[in-house]
Amino acid sequence: MLVLDGVLQTRREHAARAALGPVVLRAWQPSVAAGVAVLATTLGGATVLERLTGRLAFRPGAAVVGLVLVGAGAVLHAWARRTLGVMWSGVVQVRAQHALVERGPYTIVRHPIYLAGLLLAAGTFLAHPSVASGCLAGGFSLGVLLKARLEERALRETLGNRYAEYAARVPALLPSPARLRTRVAGR
Repeated sequence: MLVLDGVLQTRREHAARAALGPVVLRAWQPSVAAGVAVLATTLGGATVLERLTGRLAFRPGAAVVGLVLVGAGAVLHAWARRTLGVMWSGVVQVRAQHALVERGPYTIVRHPIYLAGLLLAAGTFLAHPSVASGCLAGGFSLGVLLKARLEERALRETLGNRYAEYAARVPALLPSPARLRTRVAGR
């Protein structure tokens, strides 16, 4: 559902994104063929691993926590994606007219979409505990952290002091309790 929503959002925003000018900085980007190969290999490997090792002990309480994390991750992802609007890209890139987004979930953490992905990965593992889901969650998490690092470097390089000031105020992935309380209270 998140993928379909993302595709529809991207199509609606195509013209406005093009109006932001050319891409001035692009981090490494794999080819579509490489992406499809990695996805197919990952899903195939996870299927084989799941059949060979089975599931780990199921704990209803952990499964409920997992489902809550999955729900929170899905809501946060949708909120962050809509807040970014035309500034969103599936790959790390900065356009000539790139604007720093500092509203919505971006007042709480700098990378709410990545945090949402981490919540989805952890929640999936808790709801379906297995060696395969653990490997998928771990690999996905490493990929998200790497992408966040590449994005940080690109934004600092192109947006300069403005991004550095934002980064000094807002944590990357883990919100501070005080910031959350302020956000919930509406201040």
